[in-house]
Amino acid sequence: MESTGMNSEEEKSHFFIIRVTIGREMQAMERLESQLPRVKGIYAIIKPYSLKGYIIVEAISYDSVLQLIYNIKHIRGVMKKELTAGDALKSMESKKQVINIAIGDTVKVLSGPFKGENATVKAINKEKQEVAVMFLDSAVPISVNIKISEVSTVKSGSDSE
Repeated sequence: MESTGMNSEEEKSHFFIIRVTIGREMQAMERLESQLPRVKGIYAIIKPYSLKGYIIVEAISYDSVLQLIYNIKHIRGVMKKELTAGDALKSMESKKQVINIAIGDTVKVLSGPFKGENATVKAINKEKQEVAVMFLDSAVPISVNIKISEVSTVKSGSDSE
């Protein structure tokens, strides 16, 4: 007769990466959470700060994850390779950017509808990681909030001409 106890390999949790439609991570998480009562062996569902388009699931096995994601909208699949516990923990950390932009600096927009435009920084919101900029070549003064990661400093406001 087989013993009903699990061996140590089966008891160990594993981390799997689920591919999700970018921008739909929270909706996919809600749908996954609604499926938890019907699937055994799922310990946690994590939305990493550092990865867009991915969700991490802590589960007992790959098969448990496949049962969890079955027929769920916005799920694109599960990666076969497991994530280590250390990498999973790193992905959960929120990393604040070091702000090296000051009010009065001239910046160049790196992405979005204003890509390539030069602007002057008018305000900095450290909590939202945004800068309010005024475009230099605009006929009408336009102030726009842009993520700090989407601008680069061209000229510091403290530079003398």
